[in-house]
Amino acid sequence: MNRKNLIILIVFVIIGVVSTGVVINTNVPITHLGFSTASAQQQSTNSIPSWIKNTAKWWSEGQTNDTDFLNAMQYLIDQNILHTSKSSQIENQTSAAQKIDDLQTRYNSLEIKYNELLKQIQNMPENQVTNSKKYTDSISAVAVYPIIQSDGFFQTTSYNGTILKITVDIRDGTGLVLANTAIPEGVDFQDSARIAVQVAHDITGVNLSNKDVIFSITTDNQNLRAVDGGSAGGAMTVLLTSAILGKSINEHVLMTGTIQSDGTIGPIGGVLEKAQAAAGYGAKIFLVPSGQGVVEQQHCTQSTQGPFVYQSCSPQEVSLSSIMESKYGMKVIEVGTIDDVLKYFSSSS
Repeated sequence: MNRKNLIILIVFVIIGVVSTGVVINTNVPITHLGFSTASAQQQSTNSIPSWIKNTAKWWSEGQTNDTDFLNAMQYLIDQNILHTSKSSQIENQTSAAQKIDDLQTRYNSLEIKYNELLKQIQNMPENQVTNSKKYTDSISAVAVYPIIQSDGFFQTTSYNGTILKITVDIRDGTGLVLANTAIPEGVDFQDSARIAVQVAHDITGVNLSNKDVIFSITTDNQNLRAVDGGSAGGAMTVLLTSAILGKSINEHVLMTGTIQSDGTIGPIGGVLEKAQAAAGYGAKIFLVPSGQGVVEQQHCTQSTQGPFVYQSCSPQEVSLSSIMESKYGMKVIEVGTIDDVLKYFSSSS
């Protein structure tokens, strides 16, 4: 870099330093290393004294060498003529640090409250959950779990149905929706819990913003390793709505189906396996989403031609209710909305 470009750079650095907190003592005359400058007039710290400009000019024109020029700059610093003010920087750092500390304090406080609430739920006596009809109630729901079979080379997966017990606890709080379960739960299950609270509010008109709603899930089936999916959403909505209104739940009715924010019941998987679990539990009525009251079964026919026997199979839709009624005496009924569902659960028959 040539002298001209370098002096331009130094002048801009001096300007930038002055504007960002550098203080130049302009009342000190300088006679050092061959440079004689007059005392500067009273100037603001935002202007550059003439003697600095002259010193820079002489150096740029080659009237002094680099060493002398740098020594002159160092002299200005050593004599406290050119120095920096760190007060504004310190104030900004202090302000930012204070904001970070405040946010950390608020986060720690919320975390402590959340952990305390979960601890209370986990330590809650069993009779406190089941005996207080004013604030708690329970419902049975169905789920499926995979069974993996291997013959050494290939693996096949089938599904079995099982029963869940879902309990709801409504207590004074800040509008939290929590799921308390001894087995892992998925995001879909948590979303279903939140939608269930919203739909229950729409049905009952009861404001839950000052309440905490805690769903607790238990099962006796050791093969169920996780709870996920939204198929228990409809049952949770029935449970919460009945608890708010103080209505009893018909224990002979079970259901499967997701809950949508508009109150409709959405489709699920494993309907046949879930129906079998409901029938084994002793249900008299099993509610399924609209369009899922039929299942596919293989219908096979045989014919004989000489010494050969031929079998032909094709899938056919069969009424799930006819299968369950003939085997277990349980009706399977399709439902489209949560209002349809509530009619069956509130009935005594």
